[in-house]
Amino acid sequence: MQADTRHSAIGAALLFGAGALLYLSFGYTEMAGSDMWWHLAAGRELFQTRSIWMTDPWSFSFYGAQWLNHEWLSDVIFYSWVSLWGVESIVYWKWLVIIATFSSLQYVLYRENGSPVAALLCAGMAVAIAAPFLDVRPHIYSLLNFSLLLILLLGRGTRTWILALLFAIWVNLHGGFFFGLMALGILLFPWREFSLVNLRGAFLVGLVCVLAAALNPSGFKTFLYPLTYAFDTSSPFRELGEWLSPFKPGGIRSPLFFYFMWAPALALLYLLPVVRKHAGVPWEGLALTALTLAMALTSRRFIPLFGMSLAVMLAPLVALCCRKLQLDRAAAALAVPALLFALYRLLPYPLQAPPAFHYLTAEYSYPVDLMNFVETNGIEGDVYAYYNWGGYLHWRTDGGLRVFIDGRADTIFDADTYNDYVAVLRSAPDWIQRIEKSGAAFVLWPHFKGGGQQKLYDLLQTGRWRPVYRDSVGWLLSRSTTSLPDQLVASPDTPWRDLTTGQLSVWGGKVGPAIEYVVRVRETMPWNKGACNLLTAAYRAEGRQDDADAVLHDCRGYFPSNYLE
Repeated sequence: MQADTRHSAIGAALLFGAGALLYLSFGYTEMAGSDMWWHLAAGRELFQTRSIWMTDPWSFSFYGAQWLNHEWLSDVIFYSWVSLWGVESIVYWKWLVIIATFSSLQYVLYRENGSPVAALLCAGMAVAIAAPFLDVRPHIYSLLNFSLLLILLLGRGTRTWILALLFAIWVNLHGGFFFGLMALGILLFPWREFSLVNLRGAFLVGLVCVLAAALNPSGFKTFLYPLTYAFDTSSPFRELGEWLSPFKPGGIRSPLFFYFMWAPALALLYLLPVVRKHAGVPWEGLALTALTLAMALTSRRFIPLFGMSLAVMLAPLVALCCRKLQLDRAAAALAVPALLFALYRLLPYPLQAPPAFHYLTAEYSYPVDLMNFVETNGIEGDVYAYYNWGGYLHWRTDGGLRVFIDGRADTIFDADTYNDYVAVLRSAPDWIQRIEKSGAAFVLWPHFKGGGQQKLYDLLQTGRWRPVYRDSVGWLLSRSTTSLPDQLVASPDTPWRDLTTGQLSVWGGKVGPAIEYVVRVRETMPWNKGACNLLTAAYRAEGRQDDADAVLHDCRGYFPSNYLE
């Protein structure tokens, strides 16, 4: 018996090791969201001001306005991390949180259902569903805290002060604490021993946690923010791609969701007496799945919570199947293919921070060289900038370039400001007048997004705007009346400047010199997506297809991105 127990423990441990590698392999989502940048900048601002009560330091449209920064603690953690280990190391933070989140989920599923195989299968399903949303943002703290809440309450009780501490921290990390309070109600409800006494006890514990969640810089005002987002259907900020229904085009997509959204129908199996006898009824899992499915059908951002809740609901059924098939007895043997599968998924991806950071944050999509030029020349003022670049400007200039609007959305800006930006983005007939009416001294825009090339041409044609600089991804114009340094200095000699020179050479029809510059970029940053694509295109233009294929193959060896062409 002891030998069997020891063998079972070894099998379970190996499956947890396989799980950690599997969850890591799902941590390579590429996403060009700008939120990470302004979170880093906000953490720096908190250290500079030594206050958690913040006003807007970075926009000219709402400068000095109250900022509902309900994620201030995440910002402090972000900035502290990069201060210690560098910006690129933020990918390690992301991977650690992902592994901790889904390993915790795997643990609680194993604890409650006794099947290490079922725990890995269900937690693996959850991370696969969630993977497209696992970017470098505070929202993954809500996934981690949801797992911790399950550990504390699923199938058992815990001390009230521990739950209160969890919510006092959670509320300052991410707005998902509000979902946590709803999940708390489901987990505290006396499903199996219903009585008024038990219901009263659950209510009192919940009330303590609500009061604990009020321990944040904005108090109960923080509770109103997610409610407003949920019920104000007129808010234009709900048109942001990440918050759309999964059935609407655009934004982040989770292909697996459209398969697993039907999986809750398996709850009908719990109606069978034989299933209830051997698996019980996971009331908490049923309620959590129903809640998160309704949330996910409204907004795709909640799909990861649905995947985790579905794992709780399905785990008893999967565990029952594993017992019937005696799979858990072979846990150690099954761990081998599980480990091999996890390693197979990881094999194409780098564990080194620089290439991983470059792709996971879409570093290549930001005007790095252009901002090097801005910093070198001390250019400051109000800039009408591309929405997704706002956070990057905050990080690079610390308010030196103040924007019209950025990704902080309705925690700062109102609907009119957002609608005004959308009109410019979509090139409404009066878009130039809107920019000029804003009072911006500069315009910063990408070449190939939001009609960038046409916008550049149209603004220059007015005679009221003049070119300042352009790099491989964007351009900067200033009003003709704006004062600039008498002698503008070239940006520092970096691979990013070589990439700019190479791109401009290609646009000027000088493919040969462009190749020389881009080869130099790849000597220092062989994974650089912009350099990879530009060099591949340049070789193809010269009829050197074998060289183009070799470059593409080498680049994909650093990171197998779908954006390498």
